[in-house]
Amino acid sequence: MDLALIYNPQLQAFDIAVDGTDLAAEDTLASAVLVSLLCDRLAAAYEVNAGEDRRGWWADAFADNQHLTGSRLWLLEREKQLPGVVLRCKQYCEEALQWMVDGGLASAITVAAFVPRTGWLAALIKFHVNGQTRSFRFEFDQARQVWRLAGEGF
Repeated sequence: MDLALIYNPQLQAFDIAVDGTDLAAEDTLASAVLVSLLCDRLAAAYEVNAGEDRRGWWADAFADNQHLTGSRLWLLEREKQLPGVVLRCKQYCEEALQWMVDGGLASAITVAAFVPRTGWLAALIKFHVNGQTRSFRFEFDQARQVWRLAGEGF
């Protein structure tokens, strides 16, 4: 059971969900997926220009490099819609979510990245958990420069 998070794409920020006068909880993997994909993972030095912010979560400075928090999807924000960018989107999603397989939360994760229309990038992510498939669809709107959770299915 996790605290339920709400992601506001306009503010590009998370907030803790409230249920009446108490904090809301959830066990659907949704909060874990939101944090894994929408937090900025530390970029390698070669992925950004010298002197640019490599981003990353502050606590990763104390972790080993095998278990960094977040994704590198933020690196795609200024990219053109090329097949290589779609492939990197898929790879970045898989990398960010691998901890769920390693930790036994899911038996497998499959990611399909595609361009649904000009100026958009989407990732359809399927989790295989206890014989069931749970899916999430994330979309990036290039004009507004925001990722958003476009849908979930269980």
